[in-house]
Amino acid sequence: MKTIYLHIGIPKTGTTSIQNFCSENQAVLNRYGYNYPEFTYRYPSANRLRNAHFLFGCVRNEVGERDYQREEQIFYEGFEQIDRVFEAYDSVILSDEGLWNCAFRGTDNVWERIKQELDKREIGIKVVVYLRRQDDFLYSWWNQRVKEGLKGESQLTWEQMADELPIIQLDYYDMLERIAVYVGKSNIVVRRFDTSRFVGGNLYTDFIDAIGLTYSGEYHVKKEQRNISLTQNSNEIKRILNKLPQLDTDNNALFKQILTEQSLYHDDSKGYSMFSETEKMDFLERYREGNIRIAKEYLGEEELFYCDKEERQKWDPENEYMLEDVILFVGSLAMHIERELKEQKRQINGIRNVLKHPFTSIGRKIKMFGR
Repeated sequence: MKTIYLHIGIPKTGTTSIQNFCSENQAVLNRYGYNYPEFTYRYPSANRLRNAHFLFGCVRNEVGERDYQREEQIFYEGFEQIDRVFEAYDSVILSDEGLWNCAFRGTDNVWERIKQELDKREIGIKVVVYLRRQDDFLYSWWNQRVKEGLKGESQLTWEQMADELPIIQLDYYDMLERIAVYVGKSNIVVRRFDTSRFVGGNLYTDFIDAIGLTYSGEYHVKKEQRNISLTQNSNEIKRILNKLPQLDTDNNALFKQILTEQSLYHDDSKGYSMFSETEKMDFLERYREGNIRIAKEYLGEEELFYCDKEERQKWDPENEYMLEDVILFVGSLAMHIERELKEQKRQINGIRNVLKHPFTSIGRKIKMFGR
């Protein structure tokens, strides 16, 4: 039976790494009857390797209104391309972490539409999902949101984020049950985003196992550029900067660059936690029952995540390193501005020289052109 392996994240579980891996190892996957297709339509806000985005991606017209008709067209064009891929391969791999948070948003029910197309074409499905312990996931997700900026939740404090949980689905069991209505519980492959639990010891060997293959030396992994998380102090500086009413794309990118570099060479926050030990246990208690049910019903085990007691101090914005980090940021920003001014001055002097000696400048270009 033709089968789609639909990898749906969750966010902050190495989804981009898996997508790059599948694309880079397309030839190897093809030899085993698998294909990782790329689609012709490009979403402005989605990497081209997020090849499951056509299942739920929003399209807007020239005036910014949602174009439902075009979305429908892209959706069916995507399945038509999958039909063509199945002429040569038995298995198709699709991936997009957005399915986790967006599939049941508002009046949209992406899974119902997917089921209709699968049934029509008599295609089987395996849904692959990686789960990360809720407190660890929440911090990583919030840290990334603050780092990226220019979004409403990019200004939220940690306490606000933990309390409001905008967009995020942390009740993993409830979400899996909702998906299972359309694909069947036996067709959901649950994996833990935890190096100590990966088959073969890393994410790539684990994912290959999740889609029914065996990892070998045929596969290759390129050296990846690290997605550096901001330290707690740098994160707080960026969160406050995100409140600037005139913050634009260029300045946001500059602040992000400086604070990311600062986090790389001045990380004094490894001993801190955003939750106190009591707060962490209380937070995880919200999801304990569901996590146990996932472990038993999807993995045949007694527990889903390890949760050892950690001797880490709760982070405080008035900690002893904050003043030093603020000074480092201001100093780095001043040096960047100085470099920019020097470059602009150099360019202006060059233009002045051309205006003063136009024929000499033209002559130099002619000589260079004639070499």
